[in-house]
Amino acid sequence: MVGLVCLPLSTACGLLVYAPLGPGYVAAGAAAGLYGGAVVGILCAILATSSFIITTARVSMALVQAGLTSGLVGNAAFAGHPTLIITAVMLCLLFAGIWQILFGVFGVAGVIKFAPHPVLTGLLNGVGALTILSQVKPFFRGGAVMWPDHPAMLVFAVLLALLILNYPAIVVRLKLPAPFGKIPGSLAGFLFGTAAYFFLTDLLPIDLGPTIGNLNITFPPDSPLLPLIIREPDASLVSVLPEILVVSIVLAIISTVESLLAYRAAQNLDDIEIHPVRDLSAQGIANCVAALAGGVGGSAIPSALLIAYRLGGRTRVTGIIAGLSLVVATFFLSGMLAELPRVVFVAVLLVIGVILFDRWNIELIADVLRKDTPLVRRHAINDFMIVLVVMGFTIFKSVVAGVVVGFLLSGLIFIINMSRPLIRRTFRGRDIFSKRIRSSEDQELLQNLGARRVVLQLEGAMFFGNADSIARKVKQLYNEAEIVVLDMRGISDLDVSGANVLRRLLDKSRDCGKRLVLCNVRPTPAAIIGNVVGNRPDLQPLTQDLDTALEWSEDYLLDRAAGGRTDVALLPLDQIDFFEGLPAEEMAELEKVLTRRDFKRAQTLCREGDAGDRMWLIMKGSVSVRITTDDGEERRIAGLGRGTTVGEMALVESVPRSATIVADEDVVCYELSRAGFDMLLNDYPLLASRILGNLARELTRRLRRTSQDLRFSNL
Repeated sequence: MVGLVCLPLSTACGLLVYAPLGPGYVAAGAAAGLYGGAVVGILCAILATSSFIITTARVSMALVQAGLTSGLVGNAAFAGHPTLIITAVMLCLLFAGIWQILFGVFGVAGVIKFAPHPVLTGLLNGVGALTILSQVKPFFRGGAVMWPDHPAMLVFAVLLALLILNYPAIVVRLKLPAPFGKIPGSLAGFLFGTAAYFFLTDLLPIDLGPTIGNLNITFPPDSPLLPLIIREPDASLVSVLPEILVVSIVLAIISTVESLLAYRAAQNLDDIEIHPVRDLSAQGIANCVAALAGGVGGSAIPSALLIAYRLGGRTRVTGIIAGLSLVVATFFLSGMLAELPRVVFVAVLLVIGVILFDRWNIELIADVLRKDTPLVRRHAINDFMIVLVVMGFTIFKSVVAGVVVGFLLSGLIFIINMSRPLIRRTFRGRDIFSKRIRSSEDQELLQNLGARRVVLQLEGAMFFGNADSIARKVKQLYNEAEIVVLDMRGISDLDVSGANVLRRLLDKSRDCGKRLVLCNVRPTPAAIIGNVVGNRPDLQPLTQDLDTALEWSEDYLLDRAAGGRTDVALLPLDQIDFFEGLPAEEMAELEKVLTRRDFKRAQTLCREGDAGDRMWLIMKGSVSVRITTDDGEERRIAGLGRGTTVGEMALVESVPRSATIVADEDVVCYELSRAGFDMLLNDYPLLASRILGNLARELTRRLRRTSQDLRFSNL
């Protein structure tokens, strides 16, 4: 199955590399793609670490090689010498393989993988756009009015591309049998497109373009590099050697980056072990052999390894069989391959171009448009500008220019981030609180303990050159504070040395009886910290948000301040703020209308939209208040602990519930129903007025807290 998926991809990559040479080299390009896909697939499966990682020809690499082909076609010294151009392209791939071996041996990949994500995204966006343009542009001619040549062929390619992109949804909507769901969309579209081509051309007088034609497959393949070995290199080839070397470095970088991304995808699927020196060296050797065989270059591919994993592939046997499938197709079924329609490969390349656009672009644009979190929006705008710059150079100059600009931007970003102070703002405990509503007694205690709790809002990149500044600041704060919360939502990058600084800080905190809490850690830095720090009981979850970290730190301080006080004990009724100032006789009357209720953890007290016919007085435990957003997701907006009330607004206003209330833990509470509340208003007006006065005072306090939270969120 994986081999069948790689077949149209490899063929399409070969067509892309040889396209600048003209229609006469379509078949030669297809053969080069198949040679390359088979060679890199088999050799990488044999030489690299045994896993389900699949290597084959890649469009991004093919575009770089196509760029070199196009440049040499326009070079007067190579005019009329297409064979020499092919030799130059293969020599470039040979050098790229050598560079990649050196990247693996000398650990250069460890530097490349720290290229900022916006740079990689901009490069992939540009490659995707170029792929689409390379397939659409030949259908149009210049002039005042752009009208496509072969319109039927273009429409067919676009419709087939849409079919491939929407294949999973079509299977579900049409309720097709289970086997259809297991077939990858690219393979299904390739087979359907080929069948539809012959059906339509036989049935209708319609021009859908030619087939590939005779591939001229030979075994062993004729090596374009053989003339360089048996005789002196051509002077024209020597003159462009510097250009070939530059392009080969770019080709090696792209292959390395794409392989590293594929390795990361594989590790997300399964806990496999990656050996960068061995695996990248295997990629380099495979590309060298592909060049000697006259094939295009390749690298690991996430989509194919995902298919392999889902279908049960777990070892190198999967990659070997996939490569052998291409060998069989190339050398034994070349006659059938010659009849494949070119328009189908146009559709395949259009799909690849669309897929290359990172989905992170959508999230980035959404963050740019957000105004509720200025810090996130500012970072998003910076990242979006980087994406556009790298994408622009890739499209309007070349992939080589995009890579060069990308790495220059990486260095510039690194310098800017290193020169910017990591600590953006410092908040003391008396200035910032969680959204959890607490009793006035607990709130006053937290206010008095404000100096013992500090939040540091971080921003920028945490590297070896600036991470120590955090360590010095935290150690200084520990002279007075017990808990330091590091809000890392503004940290864009983190290296191993920065993670080691955090590990030493955690050790220091534990030794001196302090607590260091990390929150809002992005997935990539969280993975680095996890690898360095390991599994520690004193480390709170890295992915928690700031509000969760604040709530935990408040509970920690309250517990220590009260000598081990927790919310386990049942709070007496007269200690609830709602009943402040009530004499004993009125409390006795009040107890008559209250009903004790017990809720288990995760049990729902009420749902959004329910009738507001009761309220609860929390005597033990805590609850969360959640609302449903426009996209259907539940979001926690507040927490309420022992000694507070919940649901009182709906009861007083006689309106439906505006939120869902869920028990965070086992909860004991007293319930005041609508009937009981009305009885208090009618029979005990003085008692009811005192309760309403306490309620107004509590709502004022909560409103003040909300204003303070909003002020902080806009910083």
